Amino acid sequence: MKKAVRILFIVRIALWITAAAATFYWIYWSFKLYAMGIYDPYEYSGYLRPIFGRGLLIAFVSLCISVLLRCISDRIKRR
Repeated sequence: MKKAVRILFIVRIALWITAAAATFYWIYWSFKLYAMGIYDPYEYSGYLRPIFGRGLLIAFVSLCISVLLRCISDRIKRR
């Protein structure tokens, strides 16, 4: 039982790191686009939208799975 909870905790940490990495990735690209000299809002959004969408989706799914694993972990602890 204790080993299962520990494994779930490690997986949750990995998911949080994945969510943070996805967030930092689109933030990095946001600054990089400005550094490349892209200031026009329409051009900027055209480049950033796919990166932002993927990053946001990865972060959201990772956090949802992490919450689900937390519920499973709590259920295992109650038994």
